[in-house]
Amino acid sequence: MRHDFLFTESRRGSCFSSTRFPLRSQKARKAKEGRLVAPSTQGRRAPIAPRLRSEKEQPVAEQAWCVAGRSVIGQREERAPRHLAPSKRQKAPRSFPSSAKRRTRLGGSSRLSPAGVPEGRLGERAAWGAAVWPSGRWSFLPARKGCRDTAGTMGNRGNIAWLLLLSLKVFGLKKGDPDVPTDLKCYQSVPSNIVNCSWSTREPPDANTTHVLYYKSLKYHPGKPPRRGAPGKQNWLLIERRNLTQGDSYSVWVETNHGMAGIATSAKLNFSLDEIVKPPPPDLEPVVFESSVAMVSWKNPHWSESLHHQPLTCALRYKMSKDHSWTYLSEEHVDQEGYDLEDLKPFTSYEVQVQCIPEMKKGFWSEWSSSQTFVTPEAAPLGQVDVWQKVGVSEKGVPSRFLLWKAPDPEAARGVILDYEVVFRDRDKNITTMVCLCCHAALPLSADYAWVSARNSVKNTLPANLSLEQADLPGPEEVQVMAVPGLGLRVMWKPSASARWLQPEEYVVEWRDEISSNPAGQLLNWTRSPRDSSSALLRGNFRAKVPYLVCVYAVFAPGSSASVPVRAYFKEGAPTAAPQGLQDRSISPTASLISWGEIPLGDRNGHITHYTLYLGHPTLRNAKANRTIAVAAAERSYSLLDLTPGTSYQLCMTGSTSAGEGVPSPLHHFRTPDSHWQTLLAVLLVLGFLLFVAFLVVLVNYRRVLDFCHKILPPWCWEKIPDPGHSDVTRIDEHCAASGMDALSQCPVKFPEELDIVEIKEPAPEQTMPLAPVEFSGYEKRFMPTLEELQRLA
Repeated sequence: MRHDFLFTESRRGSCFSSTRFPLRSQKARKAKEGRLVAPSTQGRRAPIAPRLRSEKEQPVAEQAWCVAGRSVIGQREERAPRHLAPSKRQKAPRSFPSSAKRRTRLGGSSRLSPAGVPEGRLGERAAWGAAVWPSGRWSFLPARKGCRDTAGTMGNRGNIAWLLLLSLKVFGLKKGDPDVPTDLKCYQSVPSNIVNCSWSTREPPDANTTHVLYYKSLKYHPGKPPRRGAPGKQNWLLIERRNLTQGDSYSVWVETNHGMAGIATSAKLNFSLDEIVKPPPPDLEPVVFESSVAMVSWKNPHWSESLHHQPLTCALRYKMSKDHSWTYLSEEHVDQEGYDLEDLKPFTSYEVQVQCIPEMKKGFWSEWSSSQTFVTPEAAPLGQVDVWQKVGVSEKGVPSRFLLWKAPDPEAARGVILDYEVVFRDRDKNITTMVCLCCHAALPLSADYAWVSARNSVKNTLPANLSLEQADLPGPEEVQVMAVPGLGLRVMWKPSASARWLQPEEYVVEWRDEISSNPAGQLLNWTRSPRDSSSALLRGNFRAKVPYLVCVYAVFAPGSSASVPVRAYFKEGAPTAAPQGLQDRSISPTASLISWGEIPLGDRNGHITHYTLYLGHPTLRNAKANRTIAVAAAERSYSLLDLTPGTSYQLCMTGSTSAGEGVPSPLHHFRTPDSHWQTLLAVLLVLGFLLFVAFLVVLVNYRRVLDFCHKILPPWCWEKIPDPGHSDVTRIDEHCAASGMDALSQCPVKFPEELDIVEIKEPAPEQTMPLAPVEFSGYEKRFMPTLEELQRLA
């Protein structure tokens, strides 16, 4: 009979004192009467032989803890006490879904909690659920109604520790069955004849397990089978040939020790040594070509029928060296020592491997042999060379023309391209032929047509022709370039709206690195599009922050016409330089014109969306003195208005792309001029005031001022001088003079037709005494009439 006891711990507020007392219950009384029910997983009752014992010898059946006013009863039984068994009308209790396959009965209605623990109800309150483990583990049942609250408060540390232990015990993860080794297999390698056995496990990397391999003969049955232990995490072991007998059958199995979880044993593997033979991989010989057929052959020097080995059958696989998938040929199609590969691509690298198995397939496939690599022979190249031209300026500044072409891809070349034959014609219809290497040739500007063909060791390609003239036709319009992440640049265009537009034969989209330019055009790339297309995807090694110049050509029979080049970026970044040459020019005391140069192309890292001007003042903190101004990308100057005259300012500038704002320029200091009109106004006001004061002084002291002027000025400045023109003595009646002149003009006068010239001799003048010179003081001249007045009087 199991030993039952009731154990309670109590202390005021902490539940740490313990009391043991015999359990007086219906179950104990029935045990005395011989009606104790034995536990059964099927819920059946079986009488137990009565065994009378005293109360002192009666085992206790329960152990309980009163925690926070609720009792938890633990018992070392497989079933709950009798008084907690469900009534006949209640539903049968649920059993725990565990490997222990134990059952638990609960008082009242029972259900399974989310944690897998049954729960019951006693009256109106739900007690703790019951959990049953195998022997030696505690099971928890609902508390009895008679349990009193002697635990005290739940805040005690001891209670919390007990709760944690109970929770780990109740809700802890149940240990499942130990991991059983699977996929046990053994093979005998040739020529060492050592048996290699391996298996698989699902144990975690940090598991502390050991593996032991057992093997025994099925013909001879020794008392104890031999065993071998695997070191560490090793999942394979070797059995030496001297420990085995040829022709005998063996049974092999593996035991894995998981420590506390137990020992797991794999399924037994029975085999005969003749049935687990694994041949060595064959040795491949160099591949021999006959026309376009590759003959593959091999040998297996460690396998011979003289050593009682079975004949081998082999399988083959091959692939192109650049591929990852193999083409497999089964043993039904492959001979024992060779196979001929057909329909291979010319001038292509291939790899081939072979593996073998005993003919009756009683054994294992050998490992694949090491790869044998070979290259198929060359063939005549296919297609034509893609040819284009570049017209530019050489390093010496002389116009130049380069003929460009692309090397054929390996599938089209089908061999090593030795050289290229270039033929061009000039405007005088002269034909010139030259042999060049890849992939450009300099042509004279007079050339108007060219042909290019590639040559390998077998043959030349068909010549590709190109017209070098510029057609007098409109080119494509509205070219747009958009970056496609992970792919390249998408170029879109529209046909010209001109009436002279014709449908071209094809389009050629050209792009190049705008920074790294070279005369030969090695960095020039192009792609062709059909005549009815309006877009093309440019694929290439596009770099971030590098400007590319894209141009679309419409190709006609007489020549080609180009669109306007468009600059594009695959991925933009913030500018790494600022606008260059920041300058200012004063327009007025309150306005200045700021001008700048473009950011260098190599430092833009994208399309400039706008510029930003930062205006600041060292001391002023108002909005007019400290401003942030956005300027359009196309502008190269900006007028700053509402400035303070005679004030010093500092200015810097940045450029921005779609990726962000770039670095700022060095600070530029300038000063606005002082206001001139204010100075002029001040001077005029001062002068006006002085004149007004002088006028008042003169007006008040007129006599004194006049006397002062007489003293300091000469007499002619202030004395009155008579005017002869207004004198009565010299005045003549102008009317009389005028009438006399009219009468004289009306008088008829007859002049002789011929005049006699008479020479009159005047007598010599008599000498007289010279008169004394009259001295004039100069003052008399003022009273004499002038020459003009005399002429007017005459």
